[in-house]
Formats: sequence, structure tokens, C-alpha cells
Amino acid sequence: MLQIRPVDVEKVLKERKLFSTSVENIVSKIISDVEKRRDGALRYWTKKFDGVDIDNFQISEQEITSSVSKISKSDRQLIKQAIKRITSYHKKQRIKQFVIKEKEIKISFRVKPVNRVGLYIPGGTAPLVSTVLMTGLPAKIAGVKEIIACSPPSCNGSIHPYIIAALDFIGVNKIFKVGGAQAIAAMAYGTETIPKVNVIAGPGNIYVNAAKKILAGIIGIDLLAGPSELVVLIDSSANPDFVIADLNAQEEHKQSMIFLISEDSAIARKISNNVKAGYWIKIDTMESAIDIVNTIAPEHLQIVCKNANAIAEKVIAGAIFIGSYTPCAIGDYIAGPSHTLPTGGSAIFDSGLNVFDFMRSYAVIEAQSQFFKKHGIIIERLAEIENLLNHKMSVEIRRKKLKKTSILEREK
Repeated sequence: MLQIRPVDVEKVLKERKLFSTSVENIVSKIISDVEKRRDGALRYWTKKFDGVDIDNFQISEQEITSSVSKISKSDRQLIKQAIKRITSYHKKQRIKQFVIKEKEIKISFRVKPVNRVGLYIPGGTAPLVSTVLMTGLPAKIAGVKEIIACSPPSCNGSIHPYIIAALDFIGVNKIFKVGGAQAIAAMAYGTETIPKVNVIAGPGNIYVNAAKKILAGIIGIDLLAGPSELVVLIDSSANPDFVIADLNAQEEHKQSMIFLISEDSAIARKISNNVKAGYWIKIDTMESAIDIVNTIAPEHLQIVCKNANAIAEKVIAGAIFIGSYTPCAIGDYIAGPSHTLPTGGSAIFDSGLNVFDFMRSYAVIEAQSQFFKKHGIIIERLAEIENLLNHKMSVEIRRKKLKKTSILEREK
């Protein structure tokens, strides 16, 4: 690891970019083509980027059955155990509905799941079973009626059986072998084969992220996930072998950003000498360490210090892991919370994927005529201040009718 000064952290962070303008230009072209030519465009871009001709994008029931049969009994059991843990955590996430009832008005706050969600599961060299679970289960628990998934085909025109099996285990309705920006565009606009969704969730490469950025607003997205990040904050109580293992584990993520922060130079150097990638920072006080962590606002933060819980209250991160026996790897797989977390410093305003990302809230308002008698003048004056005179009239006409009715009743 390269030692840097605390003042150099912001300079290093400038390297943390999601994508360039040139990437956005390429992706815009792909999106436009998919919107116009639909399945025809998907076939073209799949051939261009994945090197395979696809006639039917949807994975058949036979392919699903075949894929599940290829998974050993022990692996099926452990995947289902992970499903149970992740489900248990997300079932605790609830948005409380409520009703405010007064004489003149009733206001209800209501929550419902979106109708259809699209999952994006990256392909690459390894089957990302954990990504299936961490994106699909929060949607399932939210009560989404239909969940579809897209994943890039391999050179033989199929998806890894472990991905197909995991999607089947969590009850995904349809699986499609298509990847990249073209998959995101297909789920955003809909094609002859792939239905339009309301929300897209799941990580991907720079092209996938650029597509999500461009299409956000047309569809909902979970977040824009850049290269993975880990900050490990330690004191002399840390086990250096554990920390070395954790930092090297993080290095398995391509272009990962890794920081080690320590006030103990001896232990930091020992760790640094056994880790190839990343930076280590010598700090003089824990207060300055907290400032550095909050400047980075990392995806993952491990705190291996004597007063870790107190520090955790003062720092910003996508997820915080406390103590020697809480490596970030347990969060990647079975701790419970989704491992889809904010990167690129976005933890200062964004959150990890959860059940709420697949829900929409709205209000139902039902006013009685007496509401205008009591509050009409307030609304009318506010509308008048904003020079929205028809807004004023919309309320005034009702209030005056009430006043007139009241006068007539008194005359009788």
C-alpha cells in the first residue's frame, strides 16, 4: 500500500469517477436504438458485445429446471439459508401508514409496492449469486407482483446455472439473457420480449451505470454504483492478519478504492507490506480519522478500535462493520442487509438498497365543506401572494357558496 498524507485524500478521491462523457455518448446511442428497434436492437448489441446470436432472450422453464438440477444439494441448502437470513432482516423494514382525522378533513398516508421490478445481474467470470439475493429479496419482501431479471449471456448463449437457480429460488417471474446498457434500456422502455418495469436494481459496469443515469426519471433506479470501496480504521488492538485478509479480499473487486487509517505506524506498516493495492494514512488523533472517513464517505467502513461503537455514531458510510470479527465479507453474503450500497461519496445523501426502494407512498385527502369555512381565507391569501389567482378562485368559490348557504339558512 502507498502511504499518503491526510491532505492528499481529496486528490486521490478525484480518481473516483463513474464514467466519462464518451461512455455516455455510446450508451445514449444504444438506448436510442433499443427504444426504436426493440428486440432487433437487442440482438444487434448482444452480438456486438457478447459475441453470440440470441433468437429467444427468455430463459425457458426447461432451462431453469436443468440449471437447478446442476446445483448440488449442499449448495442449494446454503443458498436457501442465506435467503432466510436476508429475508428475516428485510421483513423488519416497515413504513407505517397513518390517518389524520379531523371534523373537516381526513388525510391518509398510504404505501404500496411498485408493480414490476427489473433486476440486473452482472455476468463476467463468476456467478454473482449474492447479487441475486441482495437485490431480489428486498423487492420480493416489498410485495412487488412481478420481478424480472436480465443477465449477460456467455459465449455459449446461456446464463450461469447458479444465477438462474438463485433467481428461481427467490421467485423471479422471468429471466432474460441480455446484458449491458441494452438490457437497462429494454427494461426501461419495454420490447416485444422484455416488459417495461417501474424500478431497476442491480450493479453493473460503467455502461450499465451510464444507462441507469440517463434513464433515471423514465424509470426508478436503486443507485449509481461505481467501483467498490473499503476503509479500515484501526488502532493497536487490531489483529493485523485479519486486516491484511480483509484488504486483500477487497482487492478482488476491480478498480476498488482501499484505505487503511491508523495512528499506530508499526501495525500499519506491517499490514501495508502485505497488501498490494490501496493507501494507508497516518493520523494523530481519532478526531482527524473521523474527518477523513467522512470526506471519503465510503461504501464499506470497518472499525477495529477499542471505542468502535462511539466512532460509528460519528462517521458516514454505506455500511459500517464493527470489531475484529465483522469483516465486510459477511455483509457481502449473509449478514442480512443488502450489499448494494452507495459509492463515490454518495453515502452522504444516499442509502443502501432496501425494501423502501420498491415502494411508493402517497396521500389520500378528503375534505368536507366546513374545511373552507375554517381555512379557506388562508389558502386564498397564499395563492394571492403567489399571483395564482385561479388557485384562489378554486377555493373562494366554495367558501362563498358556504357563506351564501349560511345566510339563506339564517333568513329562513
